[in-house]
Amino acid sequence: MRARGTLGRCKRGVGDAVRRFLFDNECLRDEYFATSYIVPQKALLGVRALVFVYCTAVLISNLAANIVHGAGWNWAAYFTTLTYSGITAYYGFAAYNTARHLARCRGRAHGRRRGGVAGRLISPPIPLPPDQLLLLAAASGRVFGTPAALALRGSSGDCERKLDLDHVRLTYPSAHQLRQHSGSDEEALQWLLRSPRKSARHQLSLAAQWILYELFTCYAPLVSLVYWAVLYPTQGGLDGAANTWMGVSMHGANTVLMGLEVFVFARCPYRWTHVSVVMGVLVAYLALVYLMVGVYDFYVYPFFESKYFGAGGVAVVCLLVADVVAIAWVVLLMVHRWRDSAYPRRWLAAKLASV
Repeated sequence: MRARGTLGRCKRGVGDAVRRFLFDNECLRDEYFATSYIVPQKALLGVRALVFVYCTAVLISNLAANIVHGAGWNWAAYFTTLTYSGITAYYGFAAYNTARHLARCRGRAHGRRRGGVAGRLISPPIPLPPDQLLLLAAASGRVFGTPAALALRGSSGDCERKLDLDHVRLTYPSAHQLRQHSGSDEEALQWLLRSPRKSARHQLSLAAQWILYELFTCYAPLVSLVYWAVLYPTQGGLDGAANTWMGVSMHGANTVLMGLEVFVFARCPYRWTHVSVVMGVLVAYLALVYLMVGVYDFYVYPFFESKYFGAGGVAVVCLLVADVVAIAWVVLLMVHRWRDSAYPRRWLAAKLASV
């Protein structure tokens, strides 16, 4: 009975943790996964859908080529294949979430027009705090009819706060959009803070995109580095146009896509606590490598074979791979913190200067 009680408490604890992650997580919002700091949402949807189709075509072609050459049985054991499959899945989830968010925004805009609340979108899909959205609206002279020096009362009601581009946290999740509103500032603020109802399926799709994004951006440089620095020189090059296309797509274009996602298309956040997921997946892959050795006597990559480096050398290789991934994670974490601070700040400064 005591064991059953402990098991029940563990299940409830896990369930509560999952619910908190999905529904009480300030990062699992559509703005972070379905919009871009730079690219308009319709163009973003087109790019993500196109890249998803392209990556799917590359994967299918690569699988077919391996089957033709009798290597289909170990196709899924290669880190390149698994990483590129993750990239394809990421773009699939990203295209789905972007399309869903775009359709939802259109539906809301249509409902407001039918309800008599007309207006023009004056802010991009960058989540600024409501007070600064209201300040921007006031500075534009198009909303509320208040002057540019608008200051909103703080939560205590005793102090006032004005826009400070150097100290304010611009990436705090808040409203999706700001439209003209005929009511008071307090009513507008309540409208801004109102969030849509969340479904478990939708939150799971956002979580999947988030995890895949972190794995994709962290592993893609590792794949390119190991292939072009270690494996390519020993293979004697790529034979034929088809092999060249697949090789460049899976070992070169993957890193290009990573750079474009980080700096142009994506707004997915990086969280230092997720390093455990990235390292856990890497450990699971190393276990798969030696499972293939135990079951099929097949080494996926030659540098994992002890006859070349010895048992100690293989351990050093594994630790080196883990170190490279950890360094890549730290660098990307700093890059994302800079991006999520600089991009909204520059946009808001330019917008206020133009009104």
